Amino acid sequence: MKLFITIHEPTFAAAIDAIRSIAVDHDGVELRAEHLGTIDFAVLRASTPRPLILTHRGSVVGEATIAAALDAGIDLVDVEWSSKLDREMLERYRSRIVLSHHDFNGMPEIESLLEQMRACGCAQTKLAVTPSTLAGNLRLLRAIAPGVSVIGMGERGLYSRILAPFRGSELVFAALHASHAAAPGQITAEQALDIYGTRRDQLHATHVFAIAGDPAGHSLSPSIHNPLFREKGVDAAYTIASFADFREITGVLATGELRGLSVTAPFKQQAFAFAEKRGRLDENARESGAVNTLVRTGEGIVGDNTDVDGFATILREISGRDRKSVAVIGAGGTARAALVALRRESMNATIYNRTVERAAELTGLFGVRAARLTELKRFDGEVVINTLPASAVFDVSLRPGMVYIEAAYGHPAASARASRFAKDGVQVFTGLDLLRAQAVRQNDIFVEAIH
Repeated sequence: MKLFITIHEPTFAAAIDAIRSIAVDHDGVELRAEHLGTIDFAVLRASTPRPLILTHRGSVVGEATIAAALDAGIDLVDVEWSSKLDREMLERYRSRIVLSHHDFNGMPEIESLLEQMRACGCAQTKLAVTPSTLAGNLRLLRAIAPGVSVIGMGERGLYSRILAPFRGSELVFAALHASHAAAPGQITAEQALDIYGTRRDQLHATHVFAIAGDPAGHSLSPSIHNPLFREKGVDAAYTIASFADFREITGVLATGELRGLSVTAPFKQQAFAFAEKRGRLDENARESGAVNTLVRTGEGIVGDNTDVDGFATILREISGRDRKSVAVIGAGGTARAALVALRRESMNATIYNRTVERAAELTGLFGVRAARLTELKRFDGEVVINTLPASAVFDVSLRPGMVYIEAAYGHPAASARASRFAKDGVQVFTGLDLLRAQAVRQNDIFVEAIH
């Protein structure tokens, strides 16, 4: 695959500055030029030694523009497919044209569409569509062929967008920064490098793993697990399965298209029931009553909970300081994992939740006290673990020397809390710290499932 960084700036001068500022590893640059007006192709060509693709998305590129760009040394011009395209013009320039089709609302009949597009014999054929189901993503991946690049757009399309290069899709387009994404679901160059590494011409994956959630598009797990697979020399890839129907995801797990899953909200309880019915539950899963890891092994489906390991790793860092009294905010699957780890570290916990009745369900299981969330402001212990969604509002008083563990990440509210508490002298462990801590054992489980 070739990694192209998409430059989508309001002016030509800003675009040239952005191209010159690129400091990350990449294979080429795509300039989105439909709103830039007159372009100095000589200046554009001189802005980078890397291959350049000129794109006018949503507008017709005239032959004069194509000729001028190619004469100036621009490597490829992106032309939007239409049955009304000038076929003689395509014939003249086809060796330097990316013939593309974009559907930002759904998926057309891609097989017949690709047949028509490939018949034009252009240098590259690109299909960017918006699948809404896992089945649609799998269908898109099956359309990959030599010279054909496919892109799943939107959050539901991340499954195929991330996985396509491992299946032979040749062109990947990434944003320089998240705020500069040029299409729904476009990942950043930094994420792409984490996922695909430096040896991008050798990408391959026999086994596929994914994070299952709704939503899961914000997940950084692909940036953690794909590097781990590379380090271990494992023929596997990790992507995002952000879909509303967990049964669709587990159906693909059962048939073998997926080898394993990281499971996040709201599917942890369904994952527990699935593993309990279709296979076996390992100790962490049984003890917590929740599953965040599912794998298909030669012996069947196995459910585990590596959130327990993540919390245990962090708690061991602080356990030597006599911090024994802990407030756990929330009563869901992540809270259960925290309670298992706390029990193993001999720490006393109180669960604080909006509905004390739900929290009380866990008191018998874990021997802890339950209280209403409004009582949290009177907590006078040493450690606070927040397992609520990042946007949840609660009142807690933390003093210097206390420990705060946030399970959520990737949300401004979670980041703001962490920064505020850290400034107050509180030792803070973020959701990213927890994510990385639990991923170590989770990746080991994935690799063991393959072997």
